[in-house]
Amino acid sequence: MDTERLRPEPIDLGPLPGLLGHLLRRAHTRMLLDFTESTAEFGVTSGEFALLCLVEANPGVTLGQLATAAALDKSTLSPAMQRLTERGLVERHAVPHDRRAQALRLSPGGAALLPPLKDRIAEHETRLSQPLEASEREMLMRLLRKLNGL
Repeated sequence: MDTERLRPEPIDLGPLPGLLGHLLRRAHTRMLLDFTESTAEFGVTSGEFALLCLVEANPGVTLGQLATAAALDKSTLSPAMQRLTERGLVERHAVPHDRRAQALRLSPGGAALLPPLKDRIAEHETRLSQPLEASEREMLMRLLRKLNGL
């Protein structure tokens, strides 16, 4: 057997380490994998977590307002909100003076789920940002907010 062929060779990444999009995608993939492992017992995706946090911070928010805040189109948001409603984490209420709109609020189950989920996510964030010094993490967060217009 040719052991030289089995030895992993370093791969030339070409221009990829200099491309912002590539580095953001790799970091995002790494974050999502760890998020999924860290929060599996809660059964909530990272996207659903974001929606729960937005609903918690904005009780009575409508689907349209939520779509804008989450930077999602309604056709993507609607199925996610349907799943959260069916799981009993979000409640929908009629909006006075607008029969088509629905106000969204966390259900008691959603409100109970978020604190331990947030704790787990804080551990996940700390673990994955460990290679960075506090000032580097702050700068990265500031730059990412700027890139995202936040």
